[in-house]
Amino acid sequence: MLILIKILKKILTVLNSNATPAQIGWGVVLGSFIGLAPFFCLHKFIILLLIIFLNVNMGAAFLSVLVFSIVGALTDPLAHKIGYALLVNTNALTGLWTKLYNMPVVPFTKFYNTIITGSFVIALILILPVFFAAKKFVIYYRKHLMQKVQNWKLMKMFKLTNFYKIYSGFSE
Repeated sequence: MLILIKILKKILTVLNSNATPAQIGWGVVLGSFIGLAPFFCLHKFIILLLIIFLNVNMGAAFLSVLVFSIVGALTDPLAHKIGYALLVNTNALTGLWTKLYNMPVVPFTKFYNTIITGSFVIALILILPVFFAAKKFVIYYRKHLMQKVQNWKLMKMFKLTNFYKIYSGFSE
């Protein structure tokens, strides 16, 4: 229960931040790439660097890693089928996969794993839907729900904590 309250606080902190809906949306998109991939691989590290260096909302990115890790576990069978189709069943790509595998750094992406390739393809397909859904949700929340949420007892208790006082001092 305490973890759910902490996650809710983090979500509300992201939604109530000064970040633009686009910054939050791109954070969610980049987090989806990390969350959907099941193992540690080089492309997760590259996406993490993008999160750090691009003007995206880090809180949204890290929260979406959590959400998309759950989604990723559910979509692993589909990712495997997509990856298998691309890596094994598509003869036209065999030369490309061989060249990539023989390059110095590329094998560290673990592209040769069917689930990693499939989950990467799923994340690519979801870029625009995830971005626009996240952006639209942030706009809707700020316009229609923000004031109601501010009046929740939980939010009033959260505002009394030292953490909120410190955070609000930095965000203004």
